Parts: sequence; C-alpha cells; structure tokens
Amino acid sequence: MPRGVKIERPVPAESVEPLQASTVVILHPGSTLMWLGRATDYLPQSIPHVIAWRKPPQCNVDIPDQTLLVRDGLDHPDSETQKELALSVIEQAIWSRKASPGSRKHQTTVSQVAAFNAKIEAEHHRDEESSIKWTDTSSAPPVVAGEAALYIHPDEPYSLHWPMKGGHLNLHSGPGGSLTAVCADLEALWAYAIQTCLTIPLRDLGYYRAVLVVPDSLDKNHIKEMMNILLCKLGFSSVIIHQESVSSVFGCGLSAACVVDVGDEKTSICCVEDGLVIPSSRLWLQYGGRDISRAFFWLLRRVNFPFKECDSNNRLDVLLLHELKETFCHLSQDIVGGQVHEFQVHRPFETPRSYQLKIGDEAIEAPMGMFFPQLFGIVGENLVYTKDPQYDDPEDLCDDKYLLESQRGQDQSSKQSSGSKIGPSTETVPDAEQNMTTTMRTGNKEMKFVSEKSLGLDQAILHSINSCPPEETKRKMYSSVLLIGGGFMFNGAAAALQSRLQAKLPQSHRKLVDQVEVIARPKEMDPRTICWKGGAVLSILDSAQELWISQREWISIGVRVLRERSPFIWTICN
Repeated sequence: MPRGVKIERPVPAESVEPLQASTVVILHPGSTLMWLGRATDYLPQSIPHVIAWRKPPQCNVDIPDQTLLVRDGLDHPDSETQKELALSVIEQAIWSRKASPGSRKHQTTVSQVAAFNAKIEAEHHRDEESSIKWTDTSSAPPVVAGEAALYIHPDEPYSLHWPMKGGHLNLHSGPGGSLTAVCADLEALWAYAIQTCLTIPLRDLGYYRAVLVVPDSLDKNHIKEMMNILLCKLGFSSVIIHQESVSSVFGCGLSAACVVDVGDEKTSICCVEDGLVIPSSRLWLQYGGRDISRAFFWLLRRVNFPFKECDSNNRLDVLLLHELKETFCHLSQDIVGGQVHEFQVHRPFETPRSYQLKIGDEAIEAPMGMFFPQLFGIVGENLVYTKDPQYDDPEDLCDDKYLLESQRGQDQSSKQSSGSKIGPSTETVPDAEQNMTTTMRTGNKEMKFVSEKSLGLDQAILHSINSCPPEETKRKMYSSVLLIGGGFMFNGAAAALQSRLQAKLPQSHRKLVDQVEVIARPKEMDPRTICWKGGAVLSILDSAQELWISQREWISIGVRVLRERSPFIWTICN
C-alpha cells in the first residue's frame, strides 16, 4: 500500500455497546511500582514492577540488580568534589531561609550529630522474630513476580528483571535486555498483577477493556509493543493509551497545569492545556527519588550512621534506605534539627535490631538536591533531555522519518522552482532539531538553554513554562504547578518549590509573583495515584469513547490506527 493512502477504519463492535465501568481496568506501570484497578475503584492497588526468572542450570551470568543505588557517572574522580561543593551551597541556602515565626533556622553542627551517633550500638530484640521472610522457592517456580521477587535469597538461581527504567522500557545489552525479552517480562508481570490484585481470570479478559497510562517519554515503538501485549497476548477487547501528564490533569479536575512528575529515576515536566501537551514545554530530568536516597545515605555516613554494615549493594539495605528517606527527610524550615529518632533493621532468620539515630540538617539537605543536582555526584552524563527519540516504524505510513524526508524534498523543490540565487542555507529545520537548543528570557537577557547542562527542578520548571508561546498560557501555568509522583513527597516540598519559583521568576513576569502556586495534594489525593485516577476518569467520559481501539482493529490495521485514535500527538512533525 503506498504511503499517504487514507485508511478506512472499520467501526468497532464495542462502540455500540454501553460502557460498564466495572469492566474497565486501568494500568499505570512505572519503573518501581505498578498501579492498577477497575474504573469503579476509589483507590488502585500497587505491586513492585519487577519479575524474577529462574536461571537455567547451565547459566552462570548475573544481571545487575536495578534495585541497588548504582548508576553511571558516580565513579568519576570529580564526583566527591562536586558533592562537597554542592553541599556547601545547600547549607548556605538552608541557613538563609527563615522559619514561620520569622527567626532563622537553628543549625545543628555536623560534629555534634556525628559525636552522638558514634556512641550508638545496636539493641537486639532476642524475644522477637523478624517480620521479613525469604520467599519460598523450594518448588522451583519458573517465575516470581511482585514483592515476592524482591525477597528471593541472593544465592537462589533467579535473576531480577525491571521491565521499565527511567520512563522507558529497560533495554540493555545484557541477558534479558532485548525488546522481545522485556515484552515477555511485561506480559508475565501484568498477567500476574491482574489475576492476583484484581482476581480476574485471564480467560475472561475478552470481556474487559484496558486503559494504559504511559510515561510521556516512552518511545512510540514501545507503545506499539504494549498495545500488542494487551490486545493480542492478554486478550483485552479494546484499549485506550494515554500519557501520564494529561491523565494527571484529568485526575485533578484541572483544565491547564504545568505538570511536574518526580519519579524514582526521572522527573518529567510539561505544560498541559485543554487536554493536550504543549510540545515545546516538554523536559525530562534524569534524576529523582532514588538519587535522593543515595544522597541521604552519603550524608548519613558523614555523621557516623550507626548501622555500619549498611551496604548500597545489598537489596534489603537499599529498601531500608528508601524507608528512612521517606520517614525522616523533609523540606520544612519549622522542623527542628538535631532530634533523635529510632529505626529497626529486619533480616530473615535474624533477631530485629534497633538503632538510635540523631539527624541534623541531613534530613533537609538530601531533598534539596533536587534544586542542586550536583549533590547527586553524577559526572559525565546528560541529565536533561528536551525531545523524544525519532519515531521510525516501517508499518506506519506517516512516521517521522518519512515526514522529515518529504518535508526536505518539498523545501528543495520550492527553492529550485523559485529561481533565487544560491546563498546561505535557509532550509527549514524540523521541530525535533529545533528543540535541541532553545532560549529562555530572564528580564532583559536571553539565557541559552543547552540540553547537556544540569538544571535544578525549579530552573527546569521555569524553562518549561517560558517555552509556552502565548503569554496567557504562561500566566495559567505559573498559577497551577501540579507536583505529582512519589519521588518528592516530603513535608514542606510544595512550599519550598513555590518559594524558589517566586524568587526566580523572570523579570517580565514579576507582577505574577503572588499568583504562583504549587499544588501538591489536590483533593487530598496521593500524588502517586493521580495519574491512575485520571485514567479512570478518562475511561468513562463520553468524549473518550471514540478513542477505544478494538482487538479486531489492531489485528487488521495495526500501529497505524494509533495515529487517529491516540489522544496525543503521535509524530513530532505536522
């Protein structure tokens, strides 16, 4: 079939049937957790988005464990120096802020905290048993999914696979890193979650519909594979695909917002208006909640963390560090530092241990790394991305590659026919290439934005909003900054972010300083479930009924139907 031929779509049988919300399943997969539930559920359920496969007897290859606090760029010689310099800047920023009554924050010295923690020893609870147990694999199950996979003994012949990483499918050159292998992980993991959490037999999925909420940064070729899993492998009758940012706006009942989604491994920022993402506003930061956990551990070790055996290469220790971060870290100036806390360490077949822990400004310094990402010590990596990967699919008649080639051909033809003199190149640059370098106006000056530069969260938000063309849209976004995701759920995070945005507001918008508002918990909802809630709301809207893609359509037309049915721009070129 030649390119450009209009597709005549068959009318799906499901479109004439009344929608029953109880038969609609909303799936929101992430790098660490997957949220799922029926559209009629008030809250979704969640499971760790991980699966463990039993290794063949002859396989001795170990796959790096994504649970651990490791990433590229941390072994650079300048990493420690960068962290120390960032910490000194953060300390000054904390000291300069004032608490609510107007007095400056009381500062607890590092030496005082370290001296206290150095004297602490573990207290063993010999009459108690640990609440953590290793997963029983005595029956040699071929696959273990969800939370049970995290507690498989390290000596057992299993390898952990995390199908998603940093807002993308977790493709890599090692075993299990091919697209086929990752899709097999997703199929097995989603099937397990649907059967276990929702108690829906897989044989009945032909009577159900699915709404899949995907990261804004997800490769469109990978969306195609996910659609194939849901419709052809699992057997849902029809599916809607939607982006996290737009779903979150639906979930909050807003018409427009600058969506700031801080996840475990990445942070995505974009402006949404009237149900569509403004393409020029999209921005992805390659750091998130996991990096805060690593920074918090680094800070705790500087003050003699009493749990000396804690190892960032041990899965159970990493889970403990995440828990300590979520329990003790904050961004509130009203919380007095230097308090003594207590935490317990549970290990399978060991008696629980209790530790006292004194924490000074470390609890506020770690999350401040989101504004000063140099604290994370990542050297030599691009931490900021501003454009999608190019979409190229041989099954799609109008993919990006074809449109770009067609556009260049038309430009060349128009130049030759105009008969103008040959001079400096005036060829039209595609939007994807223009997005690589943009400018941001601050006062009377223009700041050149380079994608390789490390931006703090507040700077990135200002850049995203200032990339929106109309002034009216910018005013809307300043007054509605929606903070979602599980990576920045700290006491005082919204207030700290709002204060920094107000202080750095461009001179041309200083009159809007009092209108700047960061919304962290709209309608008292959990920031981690807002995207899922938006998918549930979307599925029952009358205006969304034409977006359903049936199994029959997918089999007969394939990926091309997504161009007409996806509620977001499918290609980067128009």
